[in-house]
Order: sequence, then C-alpha cells, then structure tokens
Amino acid sequence: MVEALAAIFMPAIVVLIVFLYVGWNRYLKHRERMAMIEKGLVPDLTDSDEGEEPVRSRRRRNRLDTGLITAAIGLALTLGLSSLGFGPWLLGGLIPLFVGLANILAYLLQPDTEHAGAKGGPGGTG
Repeated sequence: MVEALAAIFMPAIVVLIVFLYVGWNRYLKHRERMAMIEKGLVPDLTDSDEGEEPVRSRRRRNRLDTGLITAAIGLALTLGLSSLGFGPWLLGGLIPLFVGLANILAYLLQPDTEHAGAKGGPGGTG
C-alpha cells in the first residue's frame, strides 16, 4: 500500500520541488533587481551573472531552438502515425510540426537588433 502511494506521489513531489526551486530563484533575482532600482542603479539587460548576451538576443535564439525542436518532434510523430494510414490521428504530428515551422518563420521575420546598425543604416556600409 505504501509503495503504491509512493509510486503515485513521487513524480508529483519531484516536479513540485523543481517548480519551487525555479520560483525561489526567480523571486530572489526579482528582489535583487528591485533593490538595485531603489538604490538608483540600473540593472543590466542580461539575465545571468556572467553577463553573456542581452535578453532580447537570447529570446530570439530561443525562438529558433524551440521551433526546430517542435518541428522535429512534429515530423517524427507525423511519420510514426502515418504508418497507421491517413486519418485524423495525423493531427497529433501535423499540429506540432506547423507550430514549429511558425516559430522558425517568426525567427526569420524578426529583425536582428544586434546588427541592425551595421547593415545599410546611416553609418553602415551596406
């Protein structure tokens, strides 16, 4: 009986711990940023302590990553479900495939703000 309850609740407990950890880290980062603003300091636009890349650039790259992964999963599901023949079950693969393609298209249509001034702008050489 106890083993059955542990098997049922253990995944939920692990997920809850992960969510609590992520939420606590976000809360602490928020408090740190608010303290910087109250003291008159301007928090940087990076989301990490190493100062890697701006949030906007990382979001743009994440859109491409998400699109490629979702499209690949959708393609794999479509190919796997097509072995059953053509029918409404193919939507289980076609929907993520086209959601991934939409993310890739949004990535391609979104302007690259990092290098926008270097391409044909007033001081650019393009």
